[in-house]
Amino acid sequence: MITSLLALLLAASPPAGRTFAVDAAASTLRYRVVHKLHAVEGGSRALEGKAVIQPDGRVLVMVRAPVSSFDSGDSNRDAHMQEAVDAGAHPFVVFKGLATDRALATGVPGSTSLEVSGELELKGVKRPVAVPVKLELRADGTARAAARIEVSLDAHQVKRPSLLFVKIDDTCRVDVDLVFREVKP
Repeated sequence: MITSLLALLLAASPPAGRTFAVDAAASTLRYRVVHKLHAVEGGSRALEGKAVIQPDGRVLVMVRAPVSSFDSGDSNRDAHMQEAVDAGAHPFVVFKGLATDRALATGVPGSTSLEVSGELELKGVKRPVAVPVKLELRADGTARAAARIEVSLDAHQVKRPSLLFVKIDDTCRVDVDLVFREVKP
């Protein structure tokens, strides 16, 4: 349901709404998984997406990252991760969400915190998620969004890798720092 609503609204944003596109060069996605013996961190800068602020304060967002762009600094580990999430069949991690903050409709620069409700798709499995987001609208037509998401690998049917017969923890922490640039009609 959320997917259909978001697709319709993002495709046909009203003229009075403001549309923003992810600036991939200024945005990052970082992840961290933990094994009893060590932690692994990696990330991607190959992000793409769009956000629309409706005149009534509704915010619709869709962001995705190609699984092949995730880099932990170890190409062998990255190849195993791509296998675990079946990157061939499901090449993107996708987040689609909706929030409401009437103050955003004014277009006045400033900071706010909001909860974005939506779904996260990983390995083709979609799960509902509520994401607390710190959002800053800037006078130069940009917006910065920062969020942390705790993702259950088991819930997304990801076979967790193991080392010495011990699997990594189920929770993968994802930190997102996105810069959006307003798209003028």
